[in-house]
Amino acid sequence: MKKYQLILTICILIQPLFITTYADWKDTINETWQSTKDISENAVDKTINKTKEYSDKAVQGSKDLYNTLSGDVSLIPIEGVTHKVIIEENTQHLKKIWPEVLENLDDALSLNTQIDKAPASRWFGADKKSLSNDQFDVFGEIEKLLDSPAISKNRQNIWRLKERVSKERLQIAKLKEKRVVATVEQKEKLDKEIQKSLNNISAYSNNINQEKSNLKARLQEMGLMLSQEQIGVLLSRVDSDDIIRMSVVYDVLADITKQLMELTREFNEDINQARKYYGMHVVLLKFVINMQQSYINKLENEYLPKIDHIKNETLQVNQETRALLKTETQNAQRKVLHNNLQAQELTLKVSKLYAQQLQKQKRKVQEALNQATKDYLVAKNTFDTVKLSAELIRLMKSNQASFNALMNIQIPEIVPFKNIEMQKKFEELSLLLKG
Repeated sequence: MKKYQLILTICILIQPLFITTYADWKDTINETWQSTKDISENAVDKTINKTKEYSDKAVQGSKDLYNTLSGDVSLIPIEGVTHKVIIEENTQHLKKIWPEVLENLDDALSLNTQIDKAPASRWFGADKKSLSNDQFDVFGEIEKLLDSPAISKNRQNIWRLKERVSKERLQIAKLKEKRVVATVEQKEKLDKEIQKSLNNISAYSNNINQEKSNLKARLQEMGLMLSQEQIGVLLSRVDSDDIIRMSVVYDVLADITKQLMELTREFNEDINQARKYYGMHVVLLKFVINMQQSYINKLENEYLPKIDHIKNETLQVNQETRALLKTETQNAQRKVLHNNLQAQELTLKVSKLYAQQLQKQKRKVQEALNQATKDYLVAKNTFDTVKLSAELIRLMKSNQASFNALMNIQIPEIVPFKNIEMQKKFEELSLLLKG
């Protein structure tokens, strides 16, 4: 009995830690990106061939992304979403996925038991590595189930609408080229087509803003209090999908833990069944660890190396530009080269800023990973030793609060850009990193 009292004491001590973490995050969410103050407010429009190559790659990467999305976006105004609608969406989503989630959690729990008993490696048969890979696949299925269809649709619609705006702007550019050599009658026709495209851009832009407002409302329901501008900055990040998905998953996990808690309480007299549901909760903690580690791996092995590559290429072009400037005597050409240097410096500054933000985000997720690992070890130890369902429920309550704390720890410090050119370059680099 003393052992159970010790475990209960640990649970009571852990809970205030989650509350403190949440409070700390509240203090940091509104901090500014201090490094942005060093970026010049006066950015240039012209770039050299290498910078243009970056832009072309970014545009192509964007097109490839849009081509993977089916459907079209209407010019009809999008309606705002209400609190009642969001609650109903979340309720129906959990109701729909619950049977499959339970089935996958049961499979993951079974694999967890097998992993504990399996040898580290063997020539024939299952070992810890192969079983862990099987569990990783199950976690992938759980992650797909937990992702919010409504929020996914928000994000996809925003990308589609942005593509429509880009197409309309390209169309306007072509029409203006034709207008240069057109007759008076042709110019009138072209002007009408240009105005039509401008009207479409206005309608698409209004829909983008409404989609952002709906996304903002859905994230606020999860406890993420972001402004409209901050939503725009978040969506411009290369890791925006990962961040939003993790936040959505944590929010759903809190509800799932509540359901598992009720089942554990319901089967109070059937300790084996009660421990099974608690075991599913333990597996959920391991699932969180897996998701966090995957995100950190993506930062280390994909995003940050790509930023280094962009910086190195820009530095090389910068040296070439400076060499050309030393030998160029014509004022017009020297002016172009000076503009190119300014554009390259902007790319270098934004690349440095981007890397700093991703490194900062990596540290935040690593902090959350460390906390989740501690929670898992305590929960797993309790699962292996405690036989009373009442103790399991107490620990579940503590861990349920941890999902909200973990979500908040991982939210990046999001501050809108004051320099429009820097924001454009930031979005351009995001497309390059995704490509």
